[in-house]
Amino acid sequence: MRIRCVLYINMKLGSTTSLFVSTVGFALFLFLGCCCSSSSAFQIILTSLPGRHSRQLQLPSHRQHLRAASTTSPEENHPPTMEDINARLTKLGLVLPPAGAPKANYQLLHRDGDLLYLSGHLPMKADGTLVLGACAPKDIADSSDSFLTTEQGYEAAQHCALNLLSTLQSYMMSQGSDLSKVSKVIKLFGIVRSHSDFTEQHLVMNGASDVIGEVLGKEVGGSHARSAIGTNTLPLGIAVEVEMIAKISN
Repeated sequence: MRIRCVLYINMKLGSTTSLFVSTVGFALFLFLGCCCSSSSAFQIILTSLPGRHSRQLQLPSHRQHLRAASTTSPEENHPPTMEDINARLTKLGLVLPPAGAPKANYQLLHRDGDLLYLSGHLPMKADGTLVLGACAPKDIADSSDSFLTTEQGYEAAQHCALNLLSTLQSYMMSQGSDLSKVSKVIKLFGIVRSHSDFTEQHLVMNGASDVIGEVLGKEVGGSHARSAIGTNTLPLGIAVEVEMIAKISN
């Protein structure tokens, strides 16, 4: 079903009639738009009196909006098995590093019911080395070895994410389970060591979000809330630190 509302409007300035017709026509447009079913497409054509040029505005139907937003394949809508997760890691060329240990007086993970709170994790590579330095605008980073580009910061955030997943896996295995029992990554919080002129902390944090979303799947890992902030220094001189809140199924 398609409803078309055609308004003929006298475009001559100062016309009281034009104003009245425009107002009534617009009210009719809003009324019909609200009355349309989800399968309807509503269209309005604004035109002048005969002999004048016309303009057309097409409003897509609700179904078109839903079709555009539904980009997730059916396979991504079910919780992944551990086989799925391992296959994704292999496909991405990623390896979970050995679970680390706290660097001070705190726990890497605290459980409260079905929620797991993970402390800030560092950008530690598989060989045990850390990604050090501060992120800076490209022109500054390219001229100094002590600064990182946004892309290098992104890679550091990826390492943080892999270490978070490693801690999750280690804890779940201690409970006789694995990463497949993570039902939702609720939130990530990222801190990026930054030059005073650096403003792309959100792009750096995409590294962590992308890894977790790719490994755990969009529904479990890729639809989390997130914050990203910059700071002038971080422990041990690291480039990025990332925290996580995750929910597990019983």
